This record gives sequence, C-alpha cells and structure tokens, in this order.
Amino acid sequence: MDKKVYLTKTRKQISKLDELPTFDRSLIDYSKYNNTIGHAGVKYSMAVQATRGCPYRCFYCDVYKTTKHHFRRSVDSIYEEVKMIADMGVKRIEFIDDIFNVKAKDFVEFFNRVIKDNLNVSFFFPTALKGDLLTKEVIDTMMQGGAVGVNVSLESASPRMQKVMRKNLDIEKFRENCEYIAKAYPNAVTTLNTMHGFPTETEEEAHMTLDFILSLKWVHFPYTHIVRIFPGTDLEKFAIDHGVGKGAINEAIDKSYHEVAPTLPFSKDFTEKYKLKFLKEYVLNKKRLLNVLPIQMKHFTEDELNQRYSSYFVSRINGLHDVLRMAGIKENELKIKCLEEKDVIVPNLINNINKKFPLKVTKKEAFKILLINISTHFTKDRDVTAYDVLEPPLGLIALQSYLDHVFKDEINGKLIKTRIDFDSYEDLNKIIDEFRPDLIGVSAMTFHKNFFHEAIGKIREGGYKKTIIVGGPHPTTSYNEVLKDENIDICAIGEGEQILADVVDKLMKNNKDKLNKKQLELIDGIAFIDKKDKEQTIDHNNNFSLSKEKNISLSK
Repeated sequence: MDKKVYLTKTRKQISKLDELPTFDRSLIDYSKYNNTIGHAGVKYSMAVQATRGCPYRCFYCDVYKTTKHHFRRSVDSIYEEVKMIADMGVKRIEFIDDIFNVKAKDFVEFFNRVIKDNLNVSFFFPTALKGDLLTKEVIDTMMQGGAVGVNVSLESASPRMQKVMRKNLDIEKFRENCEYIAKAYPNAVTTLNTMHGFPTETEEEAHMTLDFILSLKWVHFPYTHIVRIFPGTDLEKFAIDHGVGKGAINEAIDKSYHEVAPTLPFSKDFTEKYKLKFLKEYVLNKKRLLNVLPIQMKHFTEDELNQRYSSYFVSRINGLHDVLRMAGIKENELKIKCLEEKDVIVPNLINNINKKFPLKVTKKEAFKILLINISTHFTKDRDVTAYDVLEPPLGLIALQSYLDHVFKDEINGKLIKTRIDFDSYEDLNKIIDEFRPDLIGVSAMTFHKNFFHEAIGKIREGGYKKTIIVGGPHPTTSYNEVLKDENIDICAIGEGEQILADVVDKLMKNNKDKLNKKQLELIDGIAFIDKKDKEQTIDHNNNFSLSKEKNISLSK
C-alpha cells in the first residue's frame, strides 16, 4: 500500500536574483567537459542563466509549474559574470534561459555593453529566443554583439494550434524576423524548433508547419520534434481528455525526439512520410547545404557538426560524409574546412578559474553533501542514434554555491555527473564509499526518470542509509509518483537553494540523522512520506498553517 505523502507550505520563489552568490565555477572539473559537446551544440563553452521562470504559459511546458514567476538579474549582474568568463579565456557562452529576450530594453543594453567593451565572445541561445518579440534593431544589436547561435521556437504554424497550446505567436512577425536574419546576417547560425503530433492536430495543420519551414531560405538547423507529453503539464491533461492513453504517454517519454511516438493523432505512415519529405526537400536540399555548410564550418568543429546532423536520422550515419553523399554533394564542392579544435580550446582554463575562485578550506568535521546529476546515460547504455550532450550541471553549481555562501567552512560539497565523473553504478558507489556523504541530493529531468530511480536504488543497495533528497522538474511535477520510491526521503518542490539549506541546517542540528515528520513539516517547499501512514496526500497549503522556523537568509 502507498504511504501518505505530506506536502508542506509553498516556498516563495527567490525574486532578488542579484543577491544570489556568483556561481562558483571551480566546483566542477571543466577539463572533463572541455572536449564534450554541450547543450548549445558546442565544445569549450560556459553556460549563463540570466533569468528564472517564464512569463508565458505554453501548455506543453512545465517551467511555469516549477518556477511560477519570471524574475531576471540586472544587466550589471549578467554582464559582470559574462566578462569574468571572457576574462578566463572562454570564447563561447550559452544563455540557457527560457526566453532571454522577453525584456527587449535589457537585452539591447547587455549587447551594447558587450560591443562597447569589445568582448571577443560568441553567444548561443540553445533554449530559444521568442522570435516574434525580435525587431530589426534588436537583431542588429545582438549580431554586432557576437550572437552566433540563434534558436527560435515556432512549434506550429497553425493559428488554431497556437491558441490551443497558449503560445500565441505572431506567425507572420516570426517569419519576417527569420527571413531578416537569414538575409542580413548570413553568418549567423539559425535553429528553428517545431513540434509534430500534438493531440487534436490535423494532417492539414501539420503540413502548415512543414510548408512554413520549406518556405524559408535558409534555416541552418530546422527541427520537427515529435511531441513528448510530460507529467504535470497542462498538455498531459489535454491529451488524456482527448483520448490519449496514459500508457502511450509513458511509453513516448522514453523515446528520443526523432522517434515516432504512440501518442500521435495521425497514422505512423503519415508521420514517416512527413519526416521523409522534410529531410529530402529541406535538410538534404543540395542548394541549401551548399549555402549553409560553409558558414557552419566556420563556426563549428567537425565533431560538432557530426552531432547536429546525426540527430536527424534514426539510423547511424557516418557524420558529414554521409550527409554529403545523400545530398549528392562532392567534398571538393566545399572549399572550406571545419573549424579546428585549436581555434576554440581554452588555454589554462582551470588555472584561470582557480584565480577567480580560490580553493575553499573546510573544517575536518564539516557536513558532507554529495550532489548528483543523473541526466546522461552510461556509455554502455546510451542510444548511439540519439542526440547526446554532456552539459556541466549548472543547477548543482547554483545549489552548492548557495550552500557555501550560507554555511562557509561548516560544509564540504562535491558535485558529480553521469559519464563524466562516473560511468557505472560501481563507480558511483565507490565515490560514495570514499566521500562518505551525510546527505545525497539527486537531480534529473523527466526524460531520465527511469534511470534516476534505478540509480537511487543502486545507491541504497550499496549500503547508503542516510538522507536522500531529490529535486528538479520531475520531482517537482510528479512528487506523488516519485515518493512511491521508498528509497527517497524528500522531494524539493521548485527552486532548491533555500530548501536544501534548510534541510542541511536541520540535519546538522540533528547529529546528521534522518529528520522525523515533525522536523520535516517545518521546511517549506518539500514533499515527503511518513512510512507509518496509509495512502493519502496532505497539502499543508490548504489544510493548515505550520509554525515554522525563520528561513535561512541570503545574507547570512
């Protein structure tokens, strides 16, 4: 029988982002990541987050569920971090925000400062800018300021679907901006994201999106991702209301975005023909490739381009060679070579990081925290045909930077990530045995939920008996499901900094022993189980108010 789930009072979102400590880049070994391809599709980069939350309410997204309000750092704060990274010698910076350009004035001001100081940096926006909010002035400024990788998300060219998904893009303005970038800034690498297979979407509406793509000359990397329906989103409810089974939804989550899903509103045959038309008439269009490939080769290494083009195909391809062959292009028709590793490598990066973030000394008896990012499958388990990135765990860096700020030498934190720091459960348990943490925190995306639960099970099988807290999008939106796993003690709901600080504080005062129900009820923003209880959910936001201790302050 399932145990009772307790949900404590909602914790207020952090609004004054400038008061958060600077992300301590020395917390991870960047030398392990330097030669891997990150979220922006590039190597030797660093990620920056300027905002939290999203002002929009698109029904397929869980961002507004996990961070309900949209807050942003000041231009001064963003610029100082970017300048610090540039001073370390990093030449590529990716902004991982949900719609960084939503406040055009700040967006332009930031790039004007970059231009004024002549920072030699290339900027990438892998999570996409809002394409219909751009203007020619904004585009001109960001291009002059070093923007290279410009991602925009259309999702659907159907006006009806735009309304259904609550995206409400101005489709013609979006088209106008895409065409302006392509014409005025041919050296910019544009990515266009669309989705295929929303519940109730018709074949005609799907073709509207495909026709939109086919009409553009030329988007560098267009995508028609197969829709994935994530738990806790309004899309999930919409899908179920329109006849999509829960089993089909769960099955689809485990598939990569180019694989045909069982949730499609039209036949598999239609989708396969749709994808084939997209590949033949646009992706492998000889005229298009001869236009965009020379530009791409100026900005990306061969490995980076191989990764991008491989993501289009279900079967394994031999990188660019196969792409050229399928498009009917001879290699001598391209009179340029790909960017070389030496042109993007960051010399003396680790030394430069350590100069900015001096080595932290902790007390011998310091409270030990191990934070684990489970977001990349082990080498032996990964699907070689799937898009594969190894992004530094910026969320964990944020958490540990905050804890170090609050507790100083009273704690000793360690951050690890799958395939970078450990590539098997044996490796993971060896790290745990050697480090002997007093608390383990685990984060994962919904896409990796099965891997996430399996890993935590292996940690317990390895003999770890202390507290395990989990956080991120999956635990936030699906805490009832997550807590069915009795290996997990606490789910953090939403932002984790203050929650984790409260948990650490109480564990330190409790001689590092697991917290009881009474102690856990005093921590805002968590869900937990009481193994003595029967199946039930108690929501303290609605049922009663708890007397609670004062939250740990940012300025402590």
